[in-house]
Amino acid sequence: MKEKDKEKKENTDKEKEASKDTLKETAKEASKDNSKDVGKEASIDAAKELSKDAGKTGEKDKAGDTQKEASDYDFIREQIRERPVNRKKLLRRVILTAGMALVFGLVACLTFLFLEPKLSKWLSGDEEMELKVVELPEQTEEEVLYNEQVLPEDEDSEQLVIETPINEMSLNDEDVVVSSNQAEESASQNEAAEPTPESQKEEIKPQVVYEQVSLELEDYRQLYRKMYALSKEVSKSLVTVTAVPETTEWINSSDTSDYQTVGLIVGENGYEMLILADTEKLEGAEDINVRFADGSRGKLSEKAVDSNTGLGIYGIRLAEMDPSTRENVTAAILGSSYASSILGNAVMAVGNPLGVSSICYGAVTSASRLVTMCDASYQLLTTDIYGSEDASGVIVNIRGQVTGIICQKHNDPGMENMIYAYGISSIRKLIEDLSNGKDRAGLGLHVGDISAEIAEDLNIPQGVYIEQVEMDSPALSAGLAKGDIITKIGEVFVNNVNDYMNALQIVEPGTDVKVFYSRPTGEEYKNMDIDITLGRQE
Repeated sequence: MKEKDKEKKENTDKEKEASKDTLKETAKEASKDNSKDVGKEASIDAAKELSKDAGKTGEKDKAGDTQKEASDYDFIREQIRERPVNRKKLLRRVILTAGMALVFGLVACLTFLFLEPKLSKWLSGDEEMELKVVELPEQTEEEVLYNEQVLPEDEDSEQLVIETPINEMSLNDEDVVVSSNQAEESASQNEAAEPTPESQKEEIKPQVVYEQVSLELEDYRQLYRKMYALSKEVSKSLVTVTAVPETTEWINSSDTSDYQTVGLIVGENGYEMLILADTEKLEGAEDINVRFADGSRGKLSEKAVDSNTGLGIYGIRLAEMDPSTRENVTAAILGSSYASSILGNAVMAVGNPLGVSSICYGAVTSASRLVTMCDASYQLLTTDIYGSEDASGVIVNIRGQVTGIICQKHNDPGMENMIYAYGISSIRKLIEDLSNGKDRAGLGLHVGDISAEIAEDLNIPQGVYIEQVEMDSPALSAGLAKGDIITKIGEVFVNNVNDYMNALQIVEPGTDVKVFYSRPTGEEYKNMDIDITLGRQE
């Protein structure tokens, strides 16, 4: 190949030299025959033609050289193609990545839920603090009777029953009082008398001396002033709870009652002060603020909520409260709503009975009504106090004891403005469980009492009648149905709704219990039993 190329180049060079010689001879001849100008033009034209021929020859040589180089490198040429997508492999990678992300997220969430309370206490310096169990002391009916009804007897001396004067008497005292002059006179006579022989002491009986006293308008004014002063003391246990919604439209509104309710201080656990409040106006709030009776403010956190009553417990850290506020506010004193003396007794509605901060006076008109809910039944007090459908607060007796939590959700038609309240005795255990974060066991049943008279007349077992079975409840899964009569839960015999609630309160959610019940089969009832795993009340 190289020899042939050399021969081609030699031939080309020879042709160039021959063409140059020919041009020179032609130019000589032209110069002889023509003038100098013609000779110049001819020589110029000949030079142009010579250069064109040389250019063409060079281009041919270059093209030949390029073709030669291309043919020399043909054996190492390659074509780059895109790699095809493996869809199955790509899908596996996507699923693996998503699964790992999900697992990581779950682990992170569980870790946060487990560590967040401890970290919060550690950062606040309260990591070693143990929470105290909140207990609301029980009060029997005798403990709320009037003092004059439990006066001790002394067998060795005469008894002279002396009532308190009008300016010092309790508002629950009787309408008759004793004359202080007569009391002093009787006492002096007894002191001057000769000692009574031992044989005659048994025949002496207590003497009660009465004097009729008429009350003037000034006396009524004093009574109301005392009631007002008592309400101010009760107000130290009340707070105003305000929900801060996510939107800011409420800021421009002059009426903030749609976001406010009255809360009751029920106690503290050593870490937080606990407040009982209706949750209806607080649901979905971004923040929950609290204002105490002395005007100080703070932020609340939700601790526990009962979906049946709509009552919830909220807490504010003691470390965040002003020391003076902690001294000025007190936990409420809870009375008894089961006392026979509560019916017809004078009471006050304190808080927001009129929808705003207010005080109303009246009397309890009914204490025997019950509100049946899922796995529970609570006492409902009715009063003759005319208030607002949006009322909140508490009912207190003349001793300043809370006997009811105002609730306007169960008012009768046409009685929407009368003040109703949950009896404090019926919800006392509920408040304790919510305050201590205790889960309450449940079957998912709405039950009602069967009176002894009805049980005897209709020849049906004594127990509680199933009125409704909740969907997706343990009772429904076990096969209990409307019309069944529950007679026993575990080792507890069930004769009424209170027995039913007590049987559930002594066990934990998730516990397996044996439920004994009777089912109607025609004209008779068949006794049956079944094992049920208890659920958790929401």
